[in-house]
Amino acid sequence: MSDQEKKKGKKDLNEYSAGEDLSYHFNKGQQVLLGLQHTLAMFGACILVPILTGLSISVTLFSVGVGTLIFHYFTKGKIPGFLGSSFAFILPLQLAAERMDLQYAQGGIIGAGIVYLIVGYLVHIMGPEKVSRVFPAVVTGPIIMVIGLGLAPVGIGMSSEHWPVALITLGTAIVINIWGRGLIKVLPIVIGLAVGYVASLAFGIVDFSTVQDEARILAMPGFTMPKFSVAAILLVTPAAIVSVLEHFGDILAIGSTIGKDVKKDPGLPSTFYGGGVGTIISGFLGGPSLTTYGENIGVLALTRIYATFVVSMGAVWAIGLAFIPKVEAIILTIPVAVIGGISVLLYGMIAGIGVRTVVENRVNFVKSRNLIVASVILVLGVGGASFNVFGVEMSGMVVAALSGVALNLILPE
Repeated sequence: MSDQEKKKGKKDLNEYSAGEDLSYHFNKGQQVLLGLQHTLAMFGACILVPILTGLSISVTLFSVGVGTLIFHYFTKGKIPGFLGSSFAFILPLQLAAERMDLQYAQGGIIGAGIVYLIVGYLVHIMGPEKVSRVFPAVVTGPIIMVIGLGLAPVGIGMSSEHWPVALITLGTAIVINIWGRGLIKVLPIVIGLAVGYVASLAFGIVDFSTVQDEARILAMPGFTMPKFSVAAILLVTPAAIVSVLEHFGDILAIGSTIGKDVKKDPGLPSTFYGGGVGTIISGFLGGPSLTTYGENIGVLALTRIYATFVVSMGAVWAIGLAFIPKVEAIILTIPVAVIGGISVLLYGMIAGIGVRTVVENRVNFVKSRNLIVASVILVLGVGGASFNVFGVEMSGMVVAALSGVALNLILPE
């Protein structure tokens, strides 16, 4: 099909081949609307960090929006990733809130951003070929599976709050994605959430108290200036070790989803520079440490809309919401079960991307070494083999990734 035909979008969406980017089928106005899906997909998980730590929700939304746009600038618009608040920092931030002012924790978050920059420079020195040897498909495929499967209990836990509503939401998203036409087909998240919300109203599980209590329509986010102390930096910054490894896995998952070797173009260093600068700015504003988000990878896989412009518009939506407490309060009324129903689909899509990575790269599991590497990654990651190292909680995904990389380098071909 010619470029002119692509721009006019003459074919029905169902006629495009699997894995083909559908972005050019829609005009800029429609792509702005499609960006809202990324905002809604990341919303529940993203605001959980400020809720649990005491950070401002509005500042968090502003920070993730600005951070995402910065990430797109550094990656030259070639990686449609969305940055959200990192779960790795929940415990350090809670401890910081107990022992000192949260503004001191902001100094530790800025330190985490600097760690990102250092890692980016080290990866730059290694070069893409060495990075590929460290992270071949036999390692990256299972790691991507672990990202999705590791999130599975979260999706199930949220869905179990009200299974009928969760299943209605999940079923709607599936039906829209498979049998929808035109713009409707690529809005499964928005439509699924809307139908799930209506079902929640019918079941009487929507709580409007937050909307009634929050009278403001427009307001400035509660920005705060950072304070610096060695104790806070040593408490918060080491958590960056976890988010750095999560970042590796998520970026590779995005590359597999959109069918591009992002290790070479635009290169992994640019992703760390973007994430690092975004996190530093977030720290100066009073926001969280930023990291790539699995929910948005699921949206990419589900909709096959890979345009970075769409994700950038999702970031703009997040920035806009930061100034409208009333809308933020309305979104917070969406029941957990509705988010759970969507999450079941999104997290499953991530695991499926991992399977596709292994298949497309023709990883030979007849070889014992390959089978061992993949097996250890899957069991440690899905089993949640976490460890506490010098006060830093190493998640199951991080332990699995480190073990897989080590085995791949040690075991003979």
